[in-house]
Amino acid sequence: MQRSGRPRTFSEREERWIVRQAHINPKTSAVKLTLKCKSRFRKSVNPETVRNALRKLKYHVRLPRREPYISKANRKARLAFATMYIKQPTEFWKNVIFVDESKYNIFGSDGKQKVWHTPNTALHIKNLRPTVKYGGGK
Repeated sequence: MQRSGRPRTFSEREERWIVRQAHINPKTSAVKLTLKCKSRFRKSVNPETVRNALRKLKYHVRLPRREPYISKANRKARLAFATMYIKQPTEFWKNVIFVDESKYNIFGSDGKQKVWHTPNTALHIKNLRPTVKYGGGK
């Protein structure tokens, strides 16, 4: 049956492929996804079309949260440490000193990175920007 209006640029299958690519690497830009679409589907489209396909399936571009980088081995060790001390009484914690160290850029930013993610996935490891306590500056 013939319908009025402009025909779809991407089929549902192609849109799912675009979303999968953004899910695999959330830091991929819409321009790079457009180039991948051009080579895979032989379709020359505007990056805004790719953005629209992602937004339709609840993916939005956001600045990633900046959290300290913690390797897999350290994550495992931290979890073991936390479970060891979880049942300590409040008197024990009154004698503990907590220290927080952070890196600050005095001479400007490290540049903006953006990630594609769905609601409530901002703290997933793929969607974070890892930071370190040392380095930077002249």
